[in-house]
Amino acid sequence: MTVVRVVVGILLLAHGLVHLLYLFPDVAEFSTQRSWLVPEGARRPVSLALIAASIATSAMLALSVWGLPGLADAWPVWAVVAGTLSLLLLVAYWDTRLVVGVAIDAALIAAGIVQPAWLQDMLT
Repeated sequence: MTVVRVVVGILLLAHGLVHLLYLFPDVAEFSTQRSWLVPEGARRPVSLALIAASIATSAMLALSVWGLPGLADAWPVWAVVAGTLSLLLLVAYWDTRLVVGVAIDAALIAAGIVQPAWLQDMLT
């Protein structure tokens, strides 16, 4: 089970770090230049805040999955928060090619809310 926890934590951390692609202008699907939700003048600061928060909460989720004392029992909260922040970023700066990220975020939120027994067993 330790190997599974390590791999899952790495994948969760990687999911958070993918949000850094919003900082590179040559990655078209991760663009903060257009938003149907955020006014033009606020796009940069809002995107930076959401990027930073998404990465930080994904890191906290990975640490909780890895069983860091004090965080191990909080994985459901971190899963919901990390998934929600990432989802807000993806939706605010939407591109149809980001649908896989939406699915990952929905799965994180669902896992945190439902807390299936098999997942609880894996993380304890």
